[in-house]
Amino acid sequence: MNRTADRADDFGNDDALPIVDNNCHQEWRVEKTNTSDGVRQERIRHLTMPRFSVRLVRIDPFENRPVQAEGSVDVRRPIYRIDHQTALCEIDWTDELPEDQHLPWLNAARKAHTALRGYFDRWKSLSPVKEMAERIELDIGACQSWWDYTESFCAENDRTEGALVNRVKGLAGVVSTGELPVLLAMLHAADYSRAADELAGEDLWRRLDLTYGDCAEAVGLAIMRQ
Repeated sequence: MNRTADRADDFGNDDALPIVDNNCHQEWRVEKTNTSDGVRQERIRHLTMPRFSVRLVRIDPFENRPVQAEGSVDVRRPIYRIDHQTALCEIDWTDELPEDQHLPWLNAARKAHTALRGYFDRWKSLSPVKEMAERIELDIGACQSWWDYTESFCAENDRTEGALVNRVKGLAGVVSTGELPVLLAMLHAADYSRAADELAGEDLWRRLDLTYGDCAEAVGLAIMRQ
């Protein structure tokens, strides 16, 4: 059993190291705690993007390699999975390892977060995305991340008792061959993948094959978000 996984909820503010951005706003925090057998645990947490968190790995202090890891991990490349829910590794260190051992992982976290945010900014700026959002009456102008977009979409659909998804389904019947995959990708990015699959049917790959330009980029970025 992964002992550290059972302690995932135990991380608190015991020894939290704040990392600030260029405007002196606290953006990242390294949270530390110790187990009963003297193992120091660290979690790199992004404070303003709740779903950008980390996963659990135990490092062998003698071999300096992961053991009891979730997924396939290369200790030289700390990012081994990135999506809208998980991004990096949580690490168990023993006290024999230096206090600043988290810094390479934190730098990788910053780069990964910047890339993820860049994907969203580009996606939001594409003409097909802006046009589809306007036609389904969804304001994405204030969204700063994939998380914001998902929350805004879900909140609006809940507020309208499903009317937003119904507007998407209605629009799917009249948009062009290239625009339909953009709509499907917008559903997918909002965690409505089942609705997207129902609309796509068995014709999905043929539709994607006919998608090009900004429409193809919009679809690709939404898929990469996962």
